[in-house]
Amino acid sequence: MSNLEAASISQEKANRIINKVSGIKDCLIRRIIKMTRLIILILIISPTVAFATDFGKQGQTFKILEEPFIQMMKNRMEKVDMEAEKEKIQTRAKHKVENPTPVQGINPATKDRIFYFDPSYTLDKDAVLPCGKILHKAGATVNPLEHIELNRRIFFIDGSNHEQVEWLKIQLQIPSPKINNQIIEDRVILVGGSVFKLKEELGETHADKVYFDQSGELTIKFGITASPAIVTQEGLLLKIAEVLLND
Repeated sequence: MSNLEAASISQEKANRIINKVSGIKDCLIRRIIKMTRLIILILIISPTVAFATDFGKQGQTFKILEEPFIQMMKNRMEKVDMEAEKEKIQTRAKHKVENPTPVQGINPATKDRIFYFDPSYTLDKDAVLPCGKILHKAGATVNPLEHIELNRRIFFIDGSNHEQVEWLKIQLQIPSPKINNQIIEDRVILVGGSVFKLKEELGETHADKVYFDQSGELTIKFGITASPAIVTQEGLLLKIAEVLLND
């Protein structure tokens, strides 16, 4: 190999080394730039990032103590007036009892309507008399009115409706009819209003006749959608009359 060829090869190696070093340098510069941008971005979006600086002791310092959760609740409970809270609960409960939630879906009657309810139902087990005799077998359809009479005249009214209350007072003054020489008793079922208040208005004579249709159990069962309404027995069916007041 001539000196000229050797010099040419050495020059190529030198150029490759220079290019490689230059590439590494450019890569490091790019990484430094990226890291710098990342640090700036973190400082911008994270205001909590800060550099610590010791300013020394400034004024009086206090020891930070974390109060245990149970102790905190105990301390708060000690500040509560239990008697006052008990009285509030009793007052709310009393108000709820005296003023129950009105039965949903029952409105003042807008027309007179008469319909009938069949109380028949299917037995899911044998009906056995005290003596052991089977009166009806399971699966049989039974109408209670075949065995007992209702002997009731049931009024459904909204106790918060003054007009319906006054109508009820007039109805209760009408002597109850007799069936088979048995007096028909009156019962009043409220779909709204206060049982206690109505008892006071009706007086002692009818005070034990007033009840409330809890959760609309009876009105739903009978299909009553308006008040006032009267339920009486007619044969083996219950006759239900919704009454329009002041037509």
